[in-house]
Amino acid sequence: MDNDLAVDVRKRHPGGPEIAAALRLPLDKHALMVLFGPSGAGKTTVLRLIAGLDTPDAGSIQCGDEVWYDGARGIRLAPQERRVGYLSQDYAIFPHLTVRANVAYGARGWAVQGLLARFELSELADRYPRQLSGGQQQRVALARALAAQPRLLLLDEPLSALDAPTRLRMRGDLRQLLAGVQIPAILVTHDRNEALALGDSIAIMIDGKLRQAGAVDSVFDSPADADVAEAVGIETICPARVVSRSAGLVTVEIAGVRLVAVDIAGESADVFACIRAESVTIERNASGNATSARNRLAARIVSVIPEGPLARVTLDCGFRLTAIVTRQSGEEMGLREGEQVTAVVKATSIRIVPRG
Repeated sequence: MDNDLAVDVRKRHPGGPEIAAALRLPLDKHALMVLFGPSGAGKTTVLRLIAGLDTPDAGSIQCGDEVWYDGARGIRLAPQERRVGYLSQDYAIFPHLTVRANVAYGARGWAVQGLLARFELSELADRYPRQLSGGQQQRVALARALAAQPRLLLLDEPLSALDAPTRLRMRGDLRQLLAGVQIPAILVTHDRNEALALGDSIAIMIDGKLRQAGAVDSVFDSPADADVAEAVGIETICPARVVSRSAGLVTVEIAGVRLVAVDIAGESADVFACIRAESVTIERNASGNATSARNRLAARIVSVIPEGPLARVTLDCGFRLTAIVTRQSGEEMGLREGEQVTAVVKATSIRIVPRG
């Protein structure tokens, strides 16, 4: 077998949906896979099944040539036999141990002092967890997870306990730390920006099912269906009907409004048109100048909501369309509720996915 982690498991909790996931992670490329989806999608369950903290109802888990779990053959390796580093949401640092003692707990081969230095913890070695910031606690937990020299690292929303400014700073630190230790990892998150910043590949889970997997940019730009589109943060998802197809383009109709898009939905007549807010350009006055954009829609501004340096603009084009502009642009164009504008969307910016 290739040197991959191959997971194909099913698990049902009492009163909950069945969790079903099949994924593969190369172990020799030091890659980071993001397990992404809304809260309650089953992401943490999959992580715990891989770690051996929970047992699947059926399926298999194989790491390289080593079988960790096989329901049909009655094989189940204990968590300590899998050599997996597991970092939980709350870090689970021992409160009665110093930083040095926490990292030394279960250390295997690596010099503890070297790990403390790698994670910039040497000066904090004699402190207790209660004396540390959230970011420092995270580094302690990560160093402890790596002290056992795991062949795989599992991270369950490691940044969720941090405040927003610290979380933003720690994204870059975490990515750099993981690249430095060169251990493949699976990270659970429901934060879109976190997934984009950290992941090499991504697996989308919705309602207990793994719905799409691939390179991060590919999945975010080309969701397989409307549920995945919503999960990855596409703001406008409208039911549409195909009017015509020609030369690789498709014309669809939404509430009487026609849009031209790139045709990738096959033979389906009933589709969803998915448009990211950042792909929508607003013109204060229709210029009539030549442009590569095929879709120019008369629109009325429904609302303008400031979001820091940006503004979220909701438009009524016969259907609701969301756009993102800088606050400065919005002020310069005088974007106000009730004003008439033109919304411009390129055909290549509209993702067409089949319904059903």
